[in-house]
Amino acid sequence: MFFRKMKVFIVSLLGAFLFSFLLGETESGRLSHQRSEQLIEQNNKQFFFIENVFASMTLILEQTSFLYDGKCSNALLNFMRKSIFNTDGAIEIGIIDRNGNAICTSWGKKNFSVKKPVSHEGFLLSGPHTSNFYGERISVIKKTTDDYEFNMLIKQSSVRNLLQNIQISSSPKSEGKLKPYENEIQSKFVSNIFYTYQSQEYIKASNLFYFSIFLLSFSLFYFIIIPYLVFSFNKASLKRKILTDVFFNVYQPIIDTEKNTIFSYEIFTRCKGQDNAINIIKDIKRYNLHVEHTLRQFEKLEEEKERFDCQNFQVNLSARHLTDDRMVTYLSKIAIVSRREIIIEITEDEDLFKHREKVKDSIRQLRNLEYRFALDDFGSGFSNFSYIFEFEFDFIKIDKSVLRFKNDAFFQSFVKIFNTLETPCIIEGVEDDADKLKLDKTEIQYHQGWLYGKPKKAPSE
Repeated sequence: MFFRKMKVFIVSLLGAFLFSFLLGETESGRLSHQRSEQLIEQNNKQFFFIENVFASMTLILEQTSFLYDGKCSNALLNFMRKSIFNTDGAIEIGIIDRNGNAICTSWGKKNFSVKKPVSHEGFLLSGPHTSNFYGERISVIKKTTDDYEFNMLIKQSSVRNLLQNIQISSSPKSEGKLKPYENEIQSKFVSNIFYTYQSQEYIKASNLFYFSIFLLSFSLFYFIIIPYLVFSFNKASLKRKILTDVFFNVYQPIIDTEKNTIFSYEIFTRCKGQDNAINIIKDIKRYNLHVEHTLRQFEKLEEEKERFDCQNFQVNLSARHLTDDRMVTYLSKIAIVSRREIIIEITEDEDLFKHREKVKDSIRQLRNLEYRFALDDFGSGFSNFSYIFEFEFDFIKIDKSVLRFKNDAFFQSFVKIFNTLETPCIIEGVEDDADKLKLDKTEIQYHQGWLYGKPKKAPSE
């Protein structure tokens, strides 16, 4: 018993670990997918925003290049100052000549030199550079014409604020340098701006989630799943045994002491490799296979009954049998000759009283088909005289415990009660000559016990 519980515990533990891991990984995948979708949505918003910023800047530079006619007029300076106030991230706009001299700036200062412009197509991004004027890092968007370079200064911190989840570079990354969860796209407005962004993010389910699932799954495995699987496996195994030749009938004679002949045989069940019939019956009841087992008993009886001189056979049925339509239907279909040979012993138990109306209906139906009935084990734990008066019985089987009464006078008085009922009695447990001598003082006609024979297999053909 201890080792069986240990096996259940270990299997439950392993199952709980596996189940919590699988669910944890599933939850991690769900969280990661959810976070990745949020990242995509966030990236799209950032792309839309930053691209609009660059679109505005390139438009301003385009307009500046058209407005500039070689003179740094007040109208142009006002336009330049106004444009930067309406563009996120931009701080200044300036015009540089071919020699690298600042000739018109939004802050009004000029006559200072920078790096000479280099011819290029469209718009370019350079930097980041260190600005002596502002004392911080800046980037520059440039547009070059034949004579001038128009540029817009952007604070690098502004770029970083705009690109919270996106890295910006002036050249594309090689394919090998991109991480599995990264993607890269090019700006639509600035020719050498490339965005590298994170498109996926793995998020691990919390330890609390793993722990909760482990406890829950362990409880399910230990108290429900594994017991159910063990029960189902054992039931299926027992059912296979019932339907094959693992189970077999044995027959014990019941003696008619007046005629000194065998009156009938009671059928018991045995299992190959297992002598304890009590455990067999307990297992059959536990797995609710009583009907399957008894039907198999009847099939075996049909095969073996011709080997006996006496043709009366007593079969034990409980209230569970008589309330099951399969059992009643089977008994109804047996040939009438065989019905007359069968005495159904009804076992006393709590179900007999609980389902008494259904049982009474089944008895009436089968009695009309010429079956006979006996009340089994009267005098044992469930004995109740109301059964005798409420149900119609052809015989009453007195339990062997009654024969063991030490007070002989009490035993004789008990037996006399049955004599007044005028119902034939069969007494069980007649083991030796002393028991027979005790019964000789009574009028009990039918005896059963080891004195007359133990349960044995049917005679060979």
